[in-house]
Amino acid sequence: MTGVSTLGQALRQIENLNLQQTSLAKLSTQLATGKKSQSYSGLSTDALSSVRSRTELSSIEVYINNIKRANTTIGLTLNAVEEFQAQSGEFSNTLVNFLQEGDHLLGEDVFYDDPATPEDDAIKVGKTSSKVDTDFQAVINHAENLFGFFGELLNTQEGDRYLLAGADSLNKPFNDTGTLDTAISTLLTDWKNGSITTDDLLADLFDGTALNGNTNAITDATIGFSSTLSSNQAGDVFVRADENSEFEYTTLANDDSFRDIMVIMAVMKNENFSPIVDVYENGTYPGVPDAKGAPGTTAKEQQDSFYELYNAMTKRASAAIDEIDQTRFDLETVRVQMNETKESHVDQQELLFTTVSDIENVDTNEVAVRITTLQTQLQASYNVTAITQQLTLANYLAR
Repeated sequence: MTGVSTLGQALRQIENLNLQQTSLAKLSTQLATGKKSQSYSGLSTDALSSVRSRTELSSIEVYINNIKRANTTIGLTLNAVEEFQAQSGEFSNTLVNFLQEGDHLLGEDVFYDDPATPEDDAIKVGKTSSKVDTDFQAVINHAENLFGFFGELLNTQEGDRYLLAGADSLNKPFNDTGTLDTAISTLLTDWKNGSITTDDLLADLFDGTALNGNTNAITDATIGFSSTLSSNQAGDVFVRADENSEFEYTTLANDDSFRDIMVIMAVMKNENFSPIVDVYENGTYPGVPDAKGAPGTTAKEQQDSFYELYNAMTKRASAAIDEIDQTRFDLETVRVQMNETKESHVDQQELLFTTVSDIENVDTNEVAVRITTLQTQLQASYNVTAITQQLTLANYLAR
């Protein structure tokens, strides 16, 4: 038992043991977790700095994830745009390489010799067949094959989101309803009949709106673009890259460059685009042609009219392909800006991680040494306590 004279000493020794045991438990937890404390209160005056740093880290992580998602979206959009441009380039080559001579029709030539003139001045006025030759058919086939494929590119998706639909990303930006083909067929008929000139036809095809007084203009809605795109209500697409920065990377399916290419292909594949000259299947002229060619009274005039239109659309296609470069440049520029911002975030992130680590983490090697030292001290304290408890008056007198 402990005597009265040694009670104070025993209590102090017990308190010392408790403190050592508490310290040992704390050090053991630090060694197991690598953390100074399991709560912010244990960090004392550094707690506020730790909370602020972690809040900043959370915000930066959100911005980095925003940039990563936008980067993926831009990459997929660029793939679609670049494929559209590459295939448009191939189509442009087909247009340029097409021989702009003759009528490119099979069958026999149809001539007319005016009986009112004594001279033998037979003039070619048409053909006996509306079937086009292989060169012209190659142009038509190329346009037909690409039109559907380009529609798929304009409807490129990432998950359930359409990438060329602007902010209206849940609705398909393009849908071939057949209205474009019908409208073009009507315009070509009017052109062939002389109701509209070549300039009128080109304006109808590419003006895009009836607001400037051209009531026959093919609108975006006629082409098949969504109602939000057609009404310029699709909205822009942005990425929040940091607290003060947003980057806009909108690419729309009805951009003029994409629109022009789609219209040109629709014209080229339209069944009313050919024949180049009038067709009289029985070879008899004058008479009502079985198939109407381009405007003109002779085959030569009709060929000239046709190639005037053809050249205008070939030039338009080339210009549209060049304009796609600007779309690509804009997307690449945004991607560079985003990545620069992301690198800045990563640098800041590393600094904040270091700050948090310095505040919250422990040197486990140092903690292990302190545990060993404390265990030795604790064992010594146990020994002293045991000896103290044996110092009674009876034991003292018995010595």
